Amino acid sequence: MSLVVAVALLAVVTAVTCALPGALLVLRHQSMLVEAMSHAVLPGIAMGALISGTTRSPVMVVAASLMGLMVVLGAEQLRGSGLVGGDADQGLVFPALFAVGVIMLSTSLSKVHISQGTVLTGDLNLLALTPGRLVVGRYDLGPSTMWSLLAVLALTSAYLTVFYPVLKVSTFDPVTARTMGLPVRWVDLGLMLLVSLTVVVAFSTAGAILVVALMVVPPATALLVARSLPGMIALSLAVAAGSALLGFWVALRLDLATSSMMAVVDGLVFLAVLLLTRGGGRRRARRALGAPGA
Repeated sequence: MSLVVAVALLAVVTAVTCALPGALLVLRHQSMLVEAMSHAVLPGIAMGALISGTTRSPVMVVAASLMGLMVVLGAEQLRGSGLVGGDADQGLVFPALFAVGVIMLSTSLSKVHISQGTVLTGDLNLLALTPGRLVVGRYDLGPSTMWSLLAVLALTSAYLTVFYPVLKVSTFDPVTARTMGLPVRWVDLGLMLLVSLTVVVAFSTAGAILVVALMVVPPATALLVARSLPGMIALSLAVAAGSALLGFWVALRLDLATSSMMAVVDGLVFLAVLLLTRGGGRRRARRALGAPGA
């Protein structure tokens, strides 16, 4: 597989994998939870790499995913105490965990290659060049990270399909969902674990900052025009894939970082759709005012 094809496929797979769980987070007004998780998984990545000696170990994935889930559980405990209000619970938990991760990177993990620049924005181009690739016989099937992301995408898709009725009701009316006796808490924790897993696996391609854009902006764009939950999810994936390809093409032409350009294109697409929808609303209002009897 050529480098250009590998980077393009990795970009699309990363964007789509992040956008799928992001659609539900945007609808639930939990977008900033991604920010919290993306920072909180850093000490888990550091500990997993310290134990296994590599950043590609299953130990690292498990440790970092559990660390991300700790943000959710810790924030819930603080919120339930009644002593902390608003989003302060997340603000208390994830900066502390992120700081611990940075300290670990600068001390005990000095012999393990984890660039602090990669921690923030990832390095999609470098991953496409690394020797960690899936090779079957004579066929090079691309970076192993891409296949890890595809596995997470398949797992998330299966989870959303199986628990779609519960997720739908709990997203739009959580009180009714609990009244109906639906297993809202356990299904929500499963979703949060998948979000944490997605953040961890996408960490090397998008980092702690850009993964937030990839997980939040495409669903936010879709929300401006979608009229149903399935439609929003489908449109989120389409926007994510299209923005990834366009961002990759611009980065290739201008010799820029692919991950960063993907996030920039996501933002520009959101802005364009926002302006178009607002313009359409104004035109409809003017037509209504000019109608007979108005």
